[in-house]
Amino acid sequence: MGWKYTAGLALIVTVVFIWVASAEITQRIFADYKQPFALTYLGVSLMVIYLPIAALKDWICSLANAKLDKNLCNDAKVMSTSTGLDIPFIINEMHHRPVPGNGLVTDSDLSEREEGQPLTAKNERDEPHLLKQSCELSSWDIAKCSLYLTPIWFVTEYLSNSALANTSVASTTVLTSTSGLFTLFFGALLGQDSINLTKIVAVFISMAGVAMTTFGKTWTPRELMSISEKHSITGDIFGLLSALSYGLFTVLLKKSSGSEGDKVDVQKFFGYIGLFSLLGLWWLGNEFV
Repeated sequence: MGWKYTAGLALIVTVVFIWVASAEITQRIFADYKQPFALTYLGVSLMVIYLPIAALKDWICSLANAKLDKNLCNDAKVMSTSTGLDIPFIINEMHHRPVPGNGLVTDSDLSEREEGQPLTAKNERDEPHLLKQSCELSSWDIAKCSLYLTPIWFVTEYLSNSALANTSVASTTVLTSTSGLFTLFFGALLGQDSINLTKIVAVFISMAGVAMTTFGKTWTPRELMSISEKHSITGDIFGLLSALSYGLFTVLLKKSSGSEGDKVDVQKFFGYIGLFSLLGLWWLGNEFV
């Protein structure tokens, strides 16, 4: 296993820990303030802080690239000057060369007297970097992508918080984890993924866990006394709907950003989602709060 694979597993474990911890904290908040929309609006809108962070990162990178380009330009001028000094000697030597029998000087004869490689503006080592830059979406394209994905992300977060407000953390976590089933379905439907035996087995294992959680008892005795069975079923429905919405969001994000996310600056993407939520969804507060 390479270091990327190990780092990926470590990040997955970290995300799972943060997810469960945030769910526990969110449910404790709902014990005193049961307003899923207000909490969702606040949480999603706070992602706007990513925009100044991304702007600062771009500014630092532009300064570093400008300094690097200046150094490369100076090096190129020095090499060009030193190469130009050899040109008269090369031409002088060409005049004193014996002429072939046919009286013509071929390209192969000229190449034999070259004393260095020609300077080119293209650096083969920079080709992958330049290709990656050309594939990245502009800030305007990222903003447009975020604009049509903002409602889906907001609905996903709202449904997840609504599930936490009406059912246990265990049920919500497991039910929202079934997003893999919907991701596979939407991916195959939109041509972003293929279905094979391994994926089908993984989905069925996930669904088996969902079934055991849904029909089992995941409430503590104290929670059973405070929340009715009707609210528990409502929370489970919200959890499944959240998983469905998240699966759709994941597939559409992959379609927009590429298979490895190399076309979209993730900080800008979620920053724009926070901005659009902050400016465009505040009026819904009167309807849900």
